[in-house]
This record gives sequence, C-alpha cells and structure tokens, in this order.
Amino acid sequence: MFIFVGNRYRAMKRIRLDIGALTASPDNGGSFMFFLYREGMNKCLPVKLSPPEMHAVLSNFNQPDGTGITVHNVFFSVLRQYHIELLEVTITRKSDEENFASELLLFDGEKETRQSAGFMDGVILAKAFACPIYTDEAIMEKYASAIDIVSDKIVKKEIRLQKLKEELSQAIASEDYERAAQISRVIDEISKEPEEKE
Repeated sequence: MFIFVGNRYRAMKRIRLDIGALTASPDNGGSFMFFLYREGMNKCLPVKLSPPEMHAVLSNFNQPDGTGITVHNVFFSVLRQYHIELLEVTITRKSDEENFASELLLFDGEKETRQSAGFMDGVILAKAFACPIYTDEAIMEKYASAIDIVSDKIVKKEIRLQKLKEELSQAIASEDYERAAQISRVIDEISKEPEEKE
C-alpha cells in the first residue's frame, strides 16, 4: 500500500490482525469493547461497540458453523452462491471520522472489487470466510494500546476458547463424537477458570 506524502509516494506497512476478546465495562453505562490484536500479541486495537454491534458479534460468533439465521450469514450464503470470495478485510479510519470502518476485497473469479462496510460487518465476514484482517501502520501507531499482563492472559484465554470451539464444530461435523466430548470438557474447564485480578 502506498500513500502520497509531500511530493512522493511512501510505502505504508500493512499489519495483520487477529480477532481477540470482547469485554463489557461497568463504566460509561456498560460500554462494550472489541479487540483486534497485532500478530505477536504485543499491541491491540480497542474498538468501542454499540449494543446492536455487540448483539451482532454474539449472534454470529456463537454460530461457528455459520448455520445461524443472521443478516451476515444470509449475506455470506448469497456471496457463496454467486461464487464470490472475500479475500481480505482492511480496517480503516479517516482522521475526520469518529469510528473505525472496514474495506472488503471481493473476488468474483474474474476481477477484484473493493467495498466499504461497517467495522463489525467486516470482522464478522472475515471470520465467516476465514480470511485475513489487516490495517496500516499509521492506524496502529495512532490508536493501538499495549497489552498489560492481565489483559494478555484474558485475551489468550478468549483466543484459546475460540479455537477450541472451532475444533469442536469440526469434530461434530466429522462425527468424531469422542473427540467432541473431550474438547467440550476442556472448554468447560477453561471457562470455569477464575479471572486473575491486578
């Protein structure tokens, strides 16, 4: 990616992000935060969510096999029916805008098309298509936060749970019920672990 600075173009480094934790805060009327993590887990991009966005995340992320009836699953099904793939999602934010947004890179088999979307729409679709999420270095420098030790443990727990849930879905889909029962027990054990306090 290149940006125009002064009278010349400068290469802008793209940074790959991982889907992280979702938290609720008792402050500010119970606001919700969603975190995207830089690979290596040294920095995160915290994004405040509205209650409808929080509902969309829970509705879609609790249906790992994509069978739930949500707007995003319908959109996903339509794209697949027309053989359109989502290649990647880029998280954007203009300096004059208050919120983050997404840019979708779609491919119909012949040409690539870029489409703007809401922040959570992009993240949910990236998860559905199992495609990478990127942002640029300038956004990370301006908006990212360092992860403290406690948050790091919480995030690792959330990511571990998410991966186990995906493995559970795969085991059920392949009718490996013994493996599914083992994974389910591990998920229960991790979920019951007490949160560490500072």
